[in-house]
Amino acid sequence: ILENLCSEESSVAMFVAAALFATLVVACRGEGACESPDADVLILGAGMSGIAAAKTLFDNGVTNFIILEARDEIGGRMRAVDFAGVKVEAGANWIEGIDTTGSAEYEANPIWTLAQQCGLQGKFSDYDTMLVYSDNGSGVLKPNDLRRDDIESAYEGAAKDSIAMQEAGEPDTSVRAALINNGWTPVTEADNFVDWFEFDFCFAEPPDNTSLYNGVLPLPTYRDFGEEDFFVTDQRGYAYLAECLGAEFLNDDRLRLNTTVNLIEYTGDCVCATDFNEVKYCANYGIYTFSIGVLQDEEKFKPALPQHKIDAIDMFSNALYLKIFVEFNETFWDDVEYIGRASSDREDYPLFQPMGKFFDSKPNVIFATLTGKTAYRVAAQDIEITKQEVRDALVSMYGEFQAEIVNILVPDWASNSLYLGAYSNTPVGVTDQTYEGISAPVGNLYFAGEVFSVLYNGFVHGAYLSGVDVAIDVLETIPSTSTGEIVASGFVIVIFLAILLTLNN
Repeated sequence: ILENLCSEESSVAMFVAAALFATLVVACRGEGACESPDADVLILGAGMSGIAAAKTLFDNGVTNFIILEARDEIGGRMRAVDFAGVKVEAGANWIEGIDTTGSAEYEANPIWTLAQQCGLQGKFSDYDTMLVYSDNGSGVLKPNDLRRDDIESAYEGAAKDSIAMQEAGEPDTSVRAALINNGWTPVTEADNFVDWFEFDFCFAEPPDNTSLYNGVLPLPTYRDFGEEDFFVTDQRGYAYLAECLGAEFLNDDRLRLNTTVNLIEYTGDCVCATDFNEVKYCANYGIYTFSIGVLQDEEKFKPALPQHKIDAIDMFSNALYLKIFVEFNETFWDDVEYIGRASSDREDYPLFQPMGKFFDSKPNVIFATLTGKTAYRVAAQDIEITKQEVRDALVSMYGEFQAEIVNILVPDWASNSLYLGAYSNTPVGVTDQTYEGISAPVGNLYFAGEVFSVLYNGFVHGAYLSGVDVAIDVLETIPSTSTGEIVASGFVIVIFLAILLTLNN
């Protein structure tokens, strides 16, 4: 064959055969396949979903992946910050849904399992010791003033309504509408606090804005995993769980920190991401794990995402759960884990948590939790205004005090282009079809993260499970290197040789 190939008479045959060979190779590889991919899989984001996806690929033999992360550390919205001599969690802080009874009715929460394996330190939340103050200086409210039995009964009725309405094919409505229908309407300042604490404290948005079909209590998190919450205080940070999970592959060049993705291209069987330094990374598959706020910036995609997917993405909101950490020169508040504030404005600094209950060093730090429109307003305003608002709220509860604010931390979740909010919420009208639309891959570009978890959106375990599920989807489509690719390559070579022999004969 080699002798014939070198003869002038076979030059035309060589050209024709080479062209056919190239055509066969393209056909076997697939139209739009990466010519020289940097990896098999490109993972965009090193939060919990990205690391969970990488771990799932790694455990199943796919080790040739690259993780692109904009920050100088992993963890995504799990982010510890040095403040007043301790590390505080600016983002995710709790492991929600833990069973401490050993009951067989609950599944194991994967984040709690991981936390135990990795020795994550923290404290189970004690809501029973909570004190709730009136903001008019009248002191601590009596338990009967809070009408917790009434709101719990209303939520039970709303849950039944949700099931009945969905079975009857009726359109979605808000959680608020269902609560009103079941006899709960906040009237007093005490009602406002209970209304906020039972819903906004978890969802970061009011029941007025939230889908009944997707937001009614009890949440699947507590139904499936257990009723306890664990407040993380580990000085390695909550993000240590991601480090622990990815210990086998995070210490080499598969992790690329300080790499902010500016453009995502997907064509055929190829996914590429370009950073702000114009460095392009390509792979046969991509897994996108950025927040819903970032995903809603559709200009990052080329070609543009399909319109049905854009419509589904735009249905969701990116809620802001804002914790404001304030250090005083001395402590003057109650020695309990939760201090509520009942006000005519249900979002006006409704909850404070003293950090001295969680750390042995007993720092003079208390943090306020804000949600909804108030959180966005405070996140955008001058820090001196925020200091005064915090002080005014505490004065309304404790009266005038001499303690002075030494330092304050207002995390930048709202303004930071890497997040544009804290976590997703599901407005009225979000359906199973909406979730299918937002979750569906485009080409070989897949999507993972808390927002894509139908049952556990907004939770760290939702991000984890979504990453695992999407990685499994990718694994199911990757050809086996031991069978499919070798057989295909051998088939191409056999055909190529047959063509040469035929033409030269």
